[in-house]
Amino acid sequence: MSDSLVAPVMNGQVQDTSTKTTTAEVETRGTSNLGKDAFLQLLVAEMQNQDPLEPSSNTEWISQLATFSQLEEMQTLTHTTEASQMFSLIGKQVTVKSTDAKGDVFLKSGTVDFVSTSGGETKFSVKGSLYSINELYSVSDDTYYYESHQPSVVKEVEFSFNGDDPRDMTFEVDLGDDIAEAHDVALMIGKTVLAPQYAYLTGNTVTIKSEIMQQFEPGIYNIDVVFDDKNYTTVYDAVKIYAYNTHPSAETAEETEPDISGITEDI
Repeated sequence: MSDSLVAPVMNGQVQDTSTKTTTAEVETRGTSNLGKDAFLQLLVAEMQNQDPLEPSSNTEWISQLATFSQLEEMQTLTHTTEASQMFSLIGKQVTVKSTDAKGDVFLKSGTVDFVSTSGGETKFSVKGSLYSINELYSVSDDTYYYESHQPSVVKEVEFSFNGDDPRDMTFEVDLGDDIAEAHDVALMIGKTVLAPQYAYLTGNTVTIKSEIMQQFEPGIYNIDVVFDDKNYTTVYDAVKIYAYNTHPSAETAEETEPDISGITEDI
């Protein structure tokens, strides 16, 4: 019978003779990285178990101690370099690649708020979560990051406005996100701001009321869309109105100047 199938019995209880795995062994096993603590343990074990008939020379011990010192210096330098890199990220726009509790990989972008050093480990914060340097996926130039998230007009549109059949005009906008997010828009024709009761945003849809175009002379009008993000992003020439027969009564148009008070705001 194999010895591995037999266990000693003491005081009526079977004794566990299996090999215990220490915490240090668990931390070292399965990795190609030799930490400084493990290196020092190996050095001490070698000194304790050397052959008394052929002991190691002092030169060998000094050489191994020098190797240990170099290892410790390299680890310290690596930690310092990583910390320096992360401190330089403060205020930068970054994308991190991490894994959630379910094991799914995800990308998350945002501004690095601060860097935290605790227990010899340095991490940076993005939107309230801490990440290591190994999870850093990309770093973006501030201008590039803003432009890639800024608001815009979804697509260029052209309208035909006929005063005999006046209709409201609508188009879609993207309000952007993150640091470039907008919440409202203003419309301009030249240097004239259209009054908000006649040109307004609902959700992502901008409406231009028909009443306002009846106050202008026939012609082609380019609408500038101004967003209220922190850079006041302005989209030019994306919205165009071809207005004709804006005044159904030709005589009225010739005799009087159109009254646009309360409908537009000069700037």
